[in-house]
Amino acid sequence: MDNKKTEMSRRAFLKGAAASTAGIAVAGMLGGCSPTEPSAPAAGTPAEEPVTSGKLPWLGPEPQIADSDVEATVNVDVIVVGAGLSGVAATRAASEEGAAIVVFEKASGPQCRSGDFALINGEIQARWGRDNFDTDILVDHEMDEMSYYPKRPILSKWAKGNAEVFSWYIGAKPDLHICPDSFTDIPDSGAKSFLYPWFYPLPKAYDWTKEKHPTYPTSVALGPDQSPVLAANWEKAEGTGKVKPYWGHFVEKLIMDGDRVVGCYARNAETGKYVKATATKGLILASGEYSSNPDILNYYAPAVNRAGVKNMWPNKDVEGNPTNTGDGLKMGAWIDAAIQEHHAPMIHWMGVRGSGTSPYLRLNLEGKRFMNEDMPGQQVENQIEGQPGRKIWQIWDSAWLDQIASFIPGHGSVCYVGKNPKNFVVSGSSGIVNQDDLDAAVEKGQVLKADTIEGLLDLIGELDKKTALASIKRYNELAKAGKDEDFGKVASRMFPLEKGPYYAGSSGVATMLVCCGGLVSDEDCHVYNNEGKIIPGIYVAGNIQGSRYAVQYPIAIKGISHSLCLYYGYVAGKNAVKQI
Repeated sequence: MDNKKTEMSRRAFLKGAAASTAGIAVAGMLGGCSPTEPSAPAAGTPAEEPVTSGKLPWLGPEPQIADSDVEATVNVDVIVVGAGLSGVAATRAASEEGAAIVVFEKASGPQCRSGDFALINGEIQARWGRDNFDTDILVDHEMDEMSYYPKRPILSKWAKGNAEVFSWYIGAKPDLHICPDSFTDIPDSGAKSFLYPWFYPLPKAYDWTKEKHPTYPTSVALGPDQSPVLAANWEKAEGTGKVKPYWGHFVEKLIMDGDRVVGCYARNAETGKYVKATATKGLILASGEYSSNPDILNYYAPAVNRAGVKNMWPNKDVEGNPTNTGDGLKMGAWIDAAIQEHHAPMIHWMGVRGSGTSPYLRLNLEGKRFMNEDMPGQQVENQIEGQPGRKIWQIWDSAWLDQIASFIPGHGSVCYVGKNPKNFVVSGSSGIVNQDDLDAAVEKGQVLKADTIEGLLDLIGELDKKTALASIKRYNELAKAGKDEDFGKVASRMFPLEKGPYYAGSSGVATMLVCCGGLVSDEDCHVYNNEGKIIPGIYVAGNIQGSRYAVQYPIAIKGISHSLCLYYGYVAGKNAVKQI
């Protein structure tokens, strides 16, 4: 491996990764969080005319790279394309098997975002007594939420094996501080990276086994984000002496030998020339998804743009462009890899300013109640997209501090009264609020406040006042009767609006983090072609790995995306070396 290596400064990486981490819940909380042709059918699925790469309008021709365009060649055991969470995990896993590895990344170093992880059972969860979950219950719920389109073995294998891999991941940083609960202060002395359980202890009124739409208490988070832990894993991999990174290199084409993937061409952004890399054991594609590519997004998820949903993606390549532009999807299509159907936008509705996703009365711009408010954020987002003007208002009264303990602890939830722990600066909402927080939001104009309902509606201005008053009257009657005859909301979360002052916050559609839809794969990270056969020599991990999500991203298990990326990065690294 004689090509010039660009060294990554640990300090620069930590600074850049931390800067790219987005506070997803901020927009909703007090701090303010049909395709023209079908995709290729999965293996064994009959179709009159499967879509091939030549029929995909977003694809374009495969690059033709001449020998004169190649500035260096390299031959290794394993190639890793992409150095996000899954790529770093794959690199470390493969390097620990003794493989020689080259890593291509078009940014200036490894990439990560927030620190949420689903963690099912295992020794870490045992600290909090949360290690006794029936994985089949969890997996079946996720499958049902995604209309049973994903491949169940992918989710099942992850649910059973993720805890061991997560322990391996955080084990790279032995000084990681592990919090006893969700509320204890983080020590001043050097605990710059910490792990905490989401929503522990649970609100006393919450029993997920009795919920129609549960949020499982299985999630943890690395705070203030996961960049220090990712950096420690990268250092572990480099410490084996088996890894050579090429930062600022854009992999643009896969190399085939018959039906086998044997390598790739990576463009050096500095020179415009290519590195030709070949691998004796396998290539791991961990190149991410495509939501910053409007042509691909409009093809697979046209409703996203029609609804005005904005893409939130902070990570940039060395040329200043978003890193999630569908490179892996293109390269897969050029070698006849199948692309999954029913792609799943990850759109986190984190609620309205002032009350998050709390299930208070919601009215559309016509002044009408339009849903059972006690639903998860993705389902609420789906309803908002269908409302006039795609905007809603949430209304609550001064009894709110006595009510929030009955709410579900989930994405964007407000379910604890108190103050955030000292040094507890995290990328997202802790679910802890108090009256001072709400007063500050009112002072900033983020939340409206009035002594009477009529006065509040006058402040809002844009609702049909007569209809809104009738909707509120009807809601109060149902709440007092203890039965929601209109939308079926559980009585324990129906609170009449009758104690001033009254508050209101508005929300439009949420932002999209990623759009999940990749190459058809299986639980061993194999890639399938349009005839349903495994393409040898290539493995996938992260958001380019298809068959994991469909229709919509499930949010009953907070942090499942990072957890799947980590787990299958590890699996891909091991399997590529062993050529499983």
